[in-house]
Amino acid sequence: MKKYIKSNWKPLLLAITFSVLASIFAVGVQFLKGDVLDYALWKNFDNTLRYGLYLGIFIALELACFYLYDRNRGRFTVDSMKQVKLEYFNGLLNKDYPSFLKRKQGEYIAQYTNEMEIIENQYFSTIPMFAEIAIKIIVVSISLFILDYRIAIVTLLLLTMPLYVPKLVEKKLQNAQMEFVKQFENHIKAITDWLNGFEIIKNFSIENNIRDKFIESNDSTMDKNLKKRQIGYLARTISAILSYFSHFIILAFAAYLVLKGDFTAGDFFIAIGMIDQLSYPIISLSYFIQDLISVKPVNNLILEFIKDRSVNNDGIEISKEDFKEIVFDDVSFGYQNQEDLLEELNMKFSKNGQYLLQGVSGSGKTTSMNLLLNYYEPSSGLIKVNNISVKDIKNLNEIITVMRQDAVLFEDTLKNNITMYQDISDEKVIDVLSRVGLDNYTKCESLDMIINEGGTNLSGGEKRRLTLARSLLRETPVLILDEPLANLDDKNTRAIERQLLSIKDRTLIIISHQFSSENINKLDEIIEF
Repeated sequence: MKKYIKSNWKPLLLAITFSVLASIFAVGVQFLKGDVLDYALWKNFDNTLRYGLYLGIFIALELACFYLYDRNRGRFTVDSMKQVKLEYFNGLLNKDYPSFLKRKQGEYIAQYTNEMEIIENQYFSTIPMFAEIAIKIIVVSISLFILDYRIAIVTLLLLTMPLYVPKLVEKKLQNAQMEFVKQFENHIKAITDWLNGFEIIKNFSIENNIRDKFIESNDSTMDKNLKKRQIGYLARTISAILSYFSHFIILAFAAYLVLKGDFTAGDFFIAIGMIDQLSYPIISLSYFIQDLISVKPVNNLILEFIKDRSVNNDGIEISKEDFKEIVFDDVSFGYQNQEDLLEELNMKFSKNGQYLLQGVSGSGKTTSMNLLLNYYEPSSGLIKVNNISVKDIKNLNEIITVMRQDAVLFEDTLKNNITMYQDISDEKVIDVLSRVGLDNYTKCESLDMIINEGGTNLSGGEKRRLTLARSLLRETPVLILDEPLANLDDKNTRAIERQLLSIKDRTLIIISHQFSSENINKLDEIIEF
């Protein structure tokens, strides 16, 4: 996390600067209070009034500096978290799809919400406050030595005792923090699954079962949260007890100095004010040390995620124009702890050819395409593009476009959902919409229509055709269409088939079990699974 501090050193430095000034003025306020008291007791009206005026000015300056300190520490925290979140999201985008699938969506959401909040509150927010408290302790300590070295030594010896408490519970704090983080991730993961399956929950009338599971998960999460808090509360209570005990002894010593005649009433008043200025910061420092200790494993988790690079940046790059063929050479594959789904599979897809993959559900059609996309590694055999293994190709996604059975749509405009935020003219978008039979949306104003999350304001057939239009618009040399004819009536099925057969400038691989007999023979090859 040090690099984020270095990147945002300016607001942090300004915060520290204003903190120093605020502490100096705060100490000045204590001395002026003593002076006002002494002059009042001596019945010196002019000096009482003068020092009272100075006191008011110092209070105003202290408050002004503290306000500027707050503004800059807020800027430091926000800018640092902005940078961390950006790098976290970049780390997410830098993952390849198989690496992304190793974790549930809920875990990513939990990291981006809960763990980021922990880092913000217990690390970046704490650093300037830690500096502020440390500065105040130094300034007040120096001032106590100026007042009387004896009271300064006694104060520093006694009031620093609470600082040792966080170290005594360091491991317990870190373990409790990590237990809560892991349980929160599991909780969010479960909620994400339930939200994704909301329709089936309602359809099967299992609300009470899901509610019971939620209660169990929520109770466990909150119990971990409470355990973490209780350890912190215990440490803070011990720190407070030590601090107040020390405060009492110092107060008694200051009273003894008054009785000896070494302190005036004003000096006693200054000393008590200074001790108050010191005791609270030291208790706070103990709290901040606890936060910095407990947040350390969370920081490490986020940094490891950011540093992880699963994308192949050292592979071979193939230009779109140079694409020639795809070859499956004796490819075998089975999912973990299962028998091979594919055994010595041999296929060849040539440039600009049109191919249909057919077979019963579960026969390995989609799996073979996932192997081509390098989502999994074959147990034996090779899959090659231009005689280069797919695992060695750096820009595989720039060569292959895949359209899945499930229509993934974002809550955005119709145009953005088709162009995927690429700079493509309205004319090209309207043309491709017309080609896939979405004539109702071929007006320019329709392109600004907002698609609801998941495309809930479109029919199943419209969603399929919209994702088909998106795939056709992306001009890659290879286009894989997984069940492009699903949810279409006979009329639209024939129209889409004709549209697909008209594609002559790319390699077309169609996975479908419902291609019509009148068009199926127009394809270059039919591969049975």
